[in-house]
Amino acid sequence: CVIDLAKAEVTKGEETFPLTAKEHAILTVLCRNANRVVTTDTLCQSAWADDSYGYENTLMVHIRHIREKIENNPSEPAALLTVKGLGYKLVV
Repeated sequence: CVIDLAKAEVTKGEETFPLTAKEHAILTVLCRNANRVVTTDTLCQSAWADDSYGYENTLMVHIRHIREKIENNPSEPAALLTVKGLGYKLVV
């Protein structure tokens, strides 16, 4: 899988998937902090700026959509991991 933030797209095999604005914002933070845990609060702030409170469930939906684009098996993620009680980690 290749994440191209400049083009706001993900290429997996022969397929290319466009990223939404929120997915792009979330993935940008995850890529900048690759192999490190990024808190749920940090990801919400990156996507929803000052009005980030209460978006945890919406963030989970966006994470699921990102996983569908970058993972071979979104139900058993190998690259975008959930760190229980903290946030998420992009393993590269």
